[in-house]
Amino acid sequence: MEKEDYDGLADLARGQEGKIASALIGFLTDGQEVVKWRAVKALGLVAESLFRRDPDRVRTLIRQLIWNLNDESGNIGWGMPEAFGEILARIPSLKQEYLRLLTAYLGEEKGLLDHPQLQKGVIWAIGRNRALDPGSKAKALSFLKAALQAKDPSLKGTTVWALGELGVEEALDDLKSLQREEEMITLFDGEHLKALPLGVLAREAVAKTERRKTMAENEWKCSNCGYALKADVPPETCPSCKQKCEFVNVTCYIPECQATGVDPRLK
Repeated sequence: MEKEDYDGLADLARGQEGKIASALIGFLTDGQEVVKWRAVKALGLVAESLFRRDPDRVRTLIRQLIWNLNDESGNIGWGMPEAFGEILARIPSLKQEYLRLLTAYLGEEKGLLDHPQLQKGVIWAIGRNRALDPGSKAKALSFLKAALQAKDPSLKGTTVWALGELGVEEALDDLKSLQREEEMITLFDGEHLKALPLGVLAREAVAKTERRKTMAENEWKCSNCGYALKADVPPETCPSCKQKCEFVNVTCYIPECQATGVDPRLK
């Protein structure tokens, strides 16, 4: 982790992903932010590898993260929402099972949302997945828009980034009003921890949102039969082969796609 040698970590974890995942969970609560985020990324990669061999072990891992967010567990839950979100982002087929729960955290009025650090973790996780569960979407968007007024710069900055990843048109005016803000925000973008002004984040979020207005919903491709469909979240069962397959997100995020909407590198 110190060397960011994720390939080496994958080799180390091969065949004993469960043991390595348990060790990585311990790093999620590390006081150094860079250590926490490296653990988040590493845990997502290890879970992705384990899922190919033993999907139920990954579901058990997710349940462990959820339990750590429960008051009854006796834990505070630092880093758990981020790890939860990273695993879903790495394994899109699990979104159909767990995205509703992740989104619902932002609809709760008590418990988890009492602490800004955990609020920020859930918001980051939702932004990382670029999707909200339809059933909880209204409450979640209301919370996200309110978080743009937060006194905590880090919470505000994470919310700006997440709204940009989600492409929330209802928040465009709010995002535009923050484009000249100069306070520095530290943010993990899924690959690296970086620091940049809030205004830069806001401008990027506005650009992403306006770009998504011209695009359709996410494009998903069945890993079993190749069937493709458009939806915010992939279905539980493929409409074509009728199997519970893993769906790969092939939505285009590069200019070269032009009118196709599908990233040619992911076909």
